[in-house]
Amino acid sequence: MGHEFISEVLQPLSVFGGIAMIIWASAKAKLEHRKLDMQRGQTTLSQPQVSQPQDTAVLAELKALKQQMAEMHSTSHGFDLSFDEALGRLEGRVGRLEMKSAASASTGAATSSASADAAATLRNGQGQ
Repeated sequence: MGHEFISEVLQPLSVFGGIAMIIWASAKAKLEHRKLDMQRGQTTLSQPQVSQPQDTAVLAELKALKQQMAEMHSTSHGFDLSFDEALGRLEGRVGRLEMKSAASASTGAATSSASADAAATLRNGQGQ
């Protein structure tokens, strides 16, 4: 066993050992910091305490947002209803126009056939 073998084994061990020592020291420092905070009455593990005025402001903002959402919902519902009513009126108008068109076409056909009969009668000289 020469120096080369020892250096080949010790170099990776020293690198990984150094990394492990850094991680261990960091974890130990965090634990010590948490212990000190808990002794002082401050807990860093729990959520931060929010003051009462901030709570009130947040609640007021949430109420305002809920009110705006309700207003937007009622407005959009009103638009839906008015659109449906307008669509119904439009369909009614189109239906009436179709009925008028069909009625005028049938009376126009009857009138034109009566006119054609009268013209044919006049041409044949039977109308005299």
